Amino acid sequence: MKISRVREHALSATDARARVERIAAKLAERFGARCRWDGECLRVEHAAVKGSLTLAANEVRLVADLSFPVSLMRAQIETEIDRLMERELIP
Repeated sequence: MKISRVREHALSATDARARVERIAAKLAERFGARCRWDGECLRVEHAAVKGSLTLAANEVRLVADLSFPVSLMRAQIETEIDRLMERELIP
């Protein structure tokens, strides 16, 4: 099952990258995921979730594939991602 989110921002590239790193750190802490940069894309990997946070000039795009067991918690995961993105991407 796939989750996809896009949030616009008005941040500098440096600030956007720092805030995406904070989002990833919180997701890693909460869900035990590993994160690594690949250009402007932050890859998020976990046994049950694989995804990415991609930076663009005015938006951040999150895409994640959830395994079946984790997909049962999709609503809670989407709520948490929305909350983190909203809080971190607004200056």
